Amino acid sequence: MVIERLIINVFVILIPVLIYSLKAEGSWKIQRSLTMFFFMSGAVVLCMIFSVEIESVQWDLRYVPILLAFLYGGKRAGWGVVGFAVLMRVMLGGDLFITGILLIVVTAILFHFVSHRFSSMPPKWPRVWFVMVVALIPSLIQTVVTVFLLQSGVTAGEEPLWSTGLEYVLFLSGASFLITHLFETLLERERIIAELVAAEKDHTMGELAASIAHEVRNPLTVVKGFIQLLAEDKSQAEYHKLILSELDRAESIIYEYLNASKPQENSVISLDNCVEQVVSLLAPYAEKNGVLLDSSIKPSIQINSNENKLKQALINFVKNAIEATPDQGSVTVLLKATKDKTIIEIKDTGSGMTKEQLKQLGTAYFTTKESGTGIGTMVSIRMIEMMDGTVTYKSAITKGTKVEVVLPRVKS
Repeated sequence: MVIERLIINVFVILIPVLIYSLKAEGSWKIQRSLTMFFFMSGAVVLCMIFSVEIESVQWDLRYVPILLAFLYGGKRAGWGVVGFAVLMRVMLGGDLFITGILLIVVTAILFHFVSHRFSSMPPKWPRVWFVMVVALIPSLIQTVVTVFLLQSGVTAGEEPLWSTGLEYVLFLSGASFLITHLFETLLERERIIAELVAAEKDHTMGELAASIAHEVRNPLTVVKGFIQLLAEDKSQAEYHKLILSELDRAESIIYEYLNASKPQENSVISLDNCVEQVVSLLAPYAEKNGVLLDSSIKPSIQINSNENKLKQALINFVKNAIEATPDQGSVTVLLKATKDKTIIEIKDTGSGMTKEQLKQLGTAYFTTKESGTGIGTMVSIRMIEMMDGTVTYKSAITKGTKVEVVLPRVKS
């Protein structure tokens, strides 16, 4: 009788997991924590309905959906399911219902503290074995407490109570292994699908960008020719020189993109001069947007890099900061250096971003701007990474955003 009811419990828990697989197929969307709360609450209630009661002790797999809610839905979902389990245990009553409630609460506290460890573990098998071991603890506690309270001589029919407890422990650990393995397989499939979609987007974007870059070169050449003719007006020679310089840089960027398969040579450049040029170039743009662009640059910092690509990346970061800053706000560019690395900080006083938005930064087609595509930020981050550097974003709502670009220094 015990085994039959526990098998029913397994199917009761499997049904929500299989329904969740529909989400993996993309047929409907819902927040995972809310999904786990509703599904596992239903599972824990059904497990307790189809439990086996022996000497006022209920044997079922209620701890499995509680554990899954904590690990896959988060602490809020987990405690929500615990609330349903406690309420159901009160409704079922019995001589030892207070002991049952205490076991549920103690187990929930344990699951609460191990959930952080679980989230930092790599998928798939380390998580499966971890869940199996953790699930053993509440089942062992219930068996030991039950045998101690009811005395080991009490039997369930012709079977000793400790033997029933042993069957329960083995069944619960096996069910935890099976269900977690299935859940991890579904999540792994989700990750693979997401990676395939991202790869397809990148491939399409690459083909589109290459065709656009090829076509843009022709009008650039024409514009450059007419600017050279206008340069004969000596009164605006400084502006003509800046325009020609930027046209040369744009042409160089397009040429490098079209020849991306060829190795690009780096050289030792003056980072302070590079950053000063970027700030000078974007100062009129900041003034036009009503934003104060300030800078603090430490002189004489040498790095090994591609100057055009570095300028392109920094221009994108500073331009994004200016566009994210409201009128009368400010953007500050700081250049600092340690013995081994250089740090470029770009801070704005904009509206900031949420944690969810920060996680998506650097992916194609994600942007906080109404007319943006997110491609510029993604390309800029990849450029810095190709220079053995890193890009870190720190932001909070109403407190602005800070971009930290770290690059290695030239070893003397």
